[in-house]
Amino acid sequence: MMAEAESLEALLARMREAFSERQWDQTLELFGEFAAYSKVPRNMRVEASCLAARSMIALQNRPAARKLLSSVAGIEHAKAASYAHLAQAYMDLKNYREVVRLCERVIALEETAK
Repeated sequence: MMAEAESLEALLARMREAFSERQWDQTLELFGEFAAYSKVPRNMRVEASCLAARSMIALQNRPAARKLLSSVAGIEHAKAASYAHLAQAYMDLKNYREVVRLCERVIALEETAK
């Protein structure tokens, strides 16, 4: 179990690196590797999905990005970071109303944590 968690961490780190280097296709390829894992923690799945969606947006595939985001956006998340990742992806889609809603959720979670 620990080896799988470490592999997931490494995969997400590689995905972040590919995304930061604007290697959109590589980011999406790495995202596809998540399917090989039986259980991916929700926060990791959200971040990976958002990176993949943002890569799709960069490749001008907005419908696929919206579909991918809808699979993780309608779920209640316990961590503010998940909502922050979603807000960034929706910002790339220029869906500002959703960005505002997600940012308000981040603020509410951070105030609750204080």
